Amino acid sequence: MPSSSRPCPRASWSWLETALGGEALGALLGTSPASLRRYLRGERPTPDPIAERAHWLSLVVSDLLGAYNDFGVRRWFARPRTQLDGLSPAAVLSAGWTPDDPPVARVAALAAALVSSGAGA
Repeated sequence: MPSSSRPCPRASWSWLETALGGEALGALLGTSPASLRRYLRGERPTPDPIAERAHWLSLVVSDLLGAYNDFGVRRWFARPRTQLDGLSPAAVLSAGWTPDDPPVARVAALAAALVSSGAGA
């Protein structure tokens, strides 16, 4: 993928960390706490799979922030959802997920539904 079209999470890192907390952000992205700190400080380039996940996550969190505060966003990821076959969004976002995975698309659709409905779920 050309660098001009690559997701660039550098601008998103700070507010994602604020909204989710470092531990949850690292877990959702599938990266170690030490690597996450390096990415946050700009000391290490973000690998493409992590950058792609961070970009996707920033869009989802942006939708969630329309209905929840930071605490509510963190809880949203932790609560099991019937629409996800009883799994939490955090459980769906595990082990090398990509935004193109069908269960991951369902997580995004749940967050987007909050924007269109104007209410928290």
